[in-house]
Amino acid sequence: MNKAIMLASENIHTLHKWIQQVFTDRNGKGLEVMEELISSFDPEFTMITQQGKVIGVPEVKQLFTSSLGKRPKLEIIIEDIVPIFNDKGMVTIRYCETHHECHQYKKRISTAIIDTSSEKLRWLYLHETPISE
Repeated sequence: MNKAIMLASENIHTLHKWIQQVFTDRNGKGLEVMEELISSFDPEFTMITQQGKVIGVPEVKQLFTSSLGKRPKLEIIIEDIVPIFNDKGMVTIRYCETHHECHQYKKRISTAIIDTSSEKLRWLYLHETPISE
């Protein structure tokens, strides 16, 4: 595995650890990681939500701000990371994300484009697709 793909893979786990901390606000850590989480998204970041809506950083920031501590039992599990493309540190990568909460599991397949070319990794794009079971 080359360095860019390794960095992107690790960053997926890190970012979702921060998202879980924001949603659960365990030990009051949610607000502490909020700035780092939001700064992980490029200013031109776009996301296709599970409902098919296109959103940017302002909406993502609003989502996290309004969700602080609202899901205290949430556990986010990341698995099946598959690199799709890498060109000069621009990594396209797919992964499975599971939200486990109150004996329910909700899965999605996500495809992200992550810029690993500088010290601070930036998410450029994310497309989430729900998996019905």
